[in-house]
Amino acid sequence: MIESKQNPQIKAIKKLQQAKGRRKAKRYVLEGPHLLEMALEAGCQPDLILCTEASFIPDYAEYSYELISPQLADYLAETQTTQAVFAVMPLADSLTLDQLTSPAILLLDGLQDPGNLGTIIRTADALGYHSLILGKGSVDPYNAKALRAMQGSQFNLQVIQADLNQAIPQLQAKGYQIAASTLSRDSKSVRDYCLTDAQKWGIILGNEGNGVSPEVIELADVSLHIPMTGQAESLNVAIAAAIMMYEYRPVI
Repeated sequence: MIESKQNPQIKAIKKLQQAKGRRKAKRYVLEGPHLLEMALEAGCQPDLILCTEASFIPDYAEYSYELISPQLADYLAETQTTQAVFAVMPLADSLTLDQLTSPAILLLDGLQDPGNLGTIIRTADALGYHSLILGKGSVDPYNAKALRAMQGSQFNLQVIQADLNQAIPQLQAKGYQIAASTLSRDSKSVRDYCLTDAQKWGIILGNEGNGVSPEVIELADVSLHIPMTGQAESLNVAIAAAIMMYEYRPVI
């Protein structure tokens, strides 16, 4: 049983709690038995499972695993109440735009909040948006808070990181119509514009504070807004994403 914080494996896993450490090691950490179960169901194999004696189940013996003390579980935890199961997972292989297969794509321009990102990915999974592009300045999708909000939906999506200034023209050349979400009343209402007539389409949502950047809006084929009748000036970006994806959901 591992009990020391100075153990090399423990020190290596702590580094994975930072984006820099994840990029360098090409690994990330899933915390909790449910997320590990989702990974295994998706065919993703952990490099290592760490758990306490109390949280160990026989299925873990099929993989490389180590028992750790409850104190170390608390030390590694990024949740308030840990379930004492940690899985070191390999980062997914990088994809290119040519490998995206979904007729409906979500593009995120500088999204900052990991909780919002995780919620958007889970909603995209539910509504048939199986390809997602994270633009420059967006939060790391392997952030622990984002992973908790995704609830395993990342295993059902193609997620790539790209410069939207380059990605949008490439998608348009492939026949995608690209719509930018804005607050401008000069834009078209989602109630009146049928984006899905295009057969292949993408929706851009922006930064929580500033929205979609002007240069990215300029690249879009159309700007759309969600009509609101109340006093609030804007919606949370994850809520806006859910509404727009539902309005323009692919037909299965």
